[in-house]
Amino acid sequence: MTQVTIAGVPVLSDQKVPPKISKPEQKRSVMQLALSMALGTFSSRILGFLRDKIMFHLFPTVVTDAFVVAFRLPNIFRRLLGEGSLSVSFIPVYVGARAESAEKAKHVSNAVYTIVLSLSIFISVACFVFMEPIMRYLVDDPNGFAATPGKVEQTIYLARIMIFYLILVSTYAFHTAIANTLGHFFIPAIGPTLFNLGLIIFTVMPFEMGAYAGSSQSWGVIAGGVLQAGLVFWLLAKLGYLPRLTWNWQGPEVRKVFLNMVPGLFGLGVYQVMMLVNTKFAASLSEGTQSYIYLADRILELPQSMIAVSLGAALLPRFSDLHSSGEKHKFLAEANHAVRLLLYLTLPAAAGMWVLSLPLTEVLFMGGSFGAADAAKTASVVEIYAGLMLFSSLSRVTSPAFYALKNTWLPASIAFFVLIVHIMVAPHFVKMYGLTGLATATTCSSILNIVILQIFFHFWIGPLGYASIFASALRLVPALAGMSAFCYYVYPLLKPFTGRTLGLTLIIIGSIFIYFALTLLCRSESATKVSDMVKRRFNR
Repeated sequence: MTQVTIAGVPVLSDQKVPPKISKPEQKRSVMQLALSMALGTFSSRILGFLRDKIMFHLFPTVVTDAFVVAFRLPNIFRRLLGEGSLSVSFIPVYVGARAESAEKAKHVSNAVYTIVLSLSIFISVACFVFMEPIMRYLVDDPNGFAATPGKVEQTIYLARIMIFYLILVSTYAFHTAIANTLGHFFIPAIGPTLFNLGLIIFTVMPFEMGAYAGSSQSWGVIAGGVLQAGLVFWLLAKLGYLPRLTWNWQGPEVRKVFLNMVPGLFGLGVYQVMMLVNTKFAASLSEGTQSYIYLADRILELPQSMIAVSLGAALLPRFSDLHSSGEKHKFLAEANHAVRLLLYLTLPAAAGMWVLSLPLTEVLFMGGSFGAADAAKTASVVEIYAGLMLFSSLSRVTSPAFYALKNTWLPASIAFFVLIVHIMVAPHFVKMYGLTGLATATTCSSILNIVILQIFFHFWIGPLGYASIFASALRLVPALAGMSAFCYYVYPLLKPFTGRTLGLTLIIIGSIFIYFALTLLCRSESATKVSDMVKRRFNR
């Protein structure tokens, strides 16, 4: 029995190095890995909607505006780190280090974790100190957000509490990246479920834990972050892969992670950076605008996180393995299959968001302080975000191909160009069309991003097989038309008899069956593969 240190804590162990475990990702397809992650994510999104429904039911828009703006900084870091540059920079290097030796892999994980934790602590403290000028720069517009006295001060107060969530989500993101390389997707994916559960408990507390309304919710973000990070901490400790703190940061692999991570922060997170820029643009509009954009973004996140984020997370280790082994043909074939699968899953989700934008908003959020007028304004953004989901999802399965090649500067350069265009164009859209103009500008920027990314993919990596992708998408048109018509015409007939919630539920279930059946009749390859996978599951 020997003493080792895990995360700075001495423990007894009868092993000097973590035991080798099998790699489940080698035995399962990308579709199965993505499905495993999506199932874990689904529970978190459902609780997330419940969390938001409770918040918008209990509080008026003056409070919800302050909360969503205050949560925007740590939430952007969550998306960038949890779904972005930390994973895409670390995973390819860590996969290569594991292929060489367990000791090298352990050194890389220890060093990178120590640096990430130190940086997140530094950024959190710096933001806490300078939160007032940051928030005043973003939202202190006397004709919009700041027109309500005390609203900006309330936002600063809540933001100073929630910024420390960055430390917790950085830990969760890093541990999740390690777990994903080991083939464990489901448990890390349900971490956000615990986060939402903690936030719900604090939201319904009958008293405030601070000077402003929304203080208890802000502390709920911290409590939920502890639960979320703790789950993956437990998983890695059980597997014997928990990183520990170290001051030995030497090694080319460690430098490579951070050299890739800096442009990756911007490259993969262009949409998140746009959301921060949009916060400032939206501050010039009427009260409630920040809340409407937030809620539309929440509706967008459900299908996108279950489809594009899950698929992208499963693709990165696979792309890294294929690139390391020099199998370019399989690499391109995997990318082609991923895009066709993404279109098969995303196009009906986008069509459903567009046709059912108002029913979705009413069922999910309307009630209490959130009235019919609020639901209509949110739905107008959801309609436009249906297009945004399709194009931003495509970038999530294209970008990992570049990151697997350890090329993060190209997506970053494209993202920088697109962001500059957005900053120049968006104010004109906002001036002409207000809230919907801002959503339209964001969608157009996303289209520009994926078009340029695909052009460079063709010349830098290889032909993606656009003819087969187009043919595959063409087979989906009858199913999309049939499903959309079903949603558009049947829901108004059903609602008087069933009510909004049951009626929408039945429509969504029915549209899934209609879409799947019609794509099978049209001989969609993706539909056939999904059908075969389901049959194998039930035949076991």
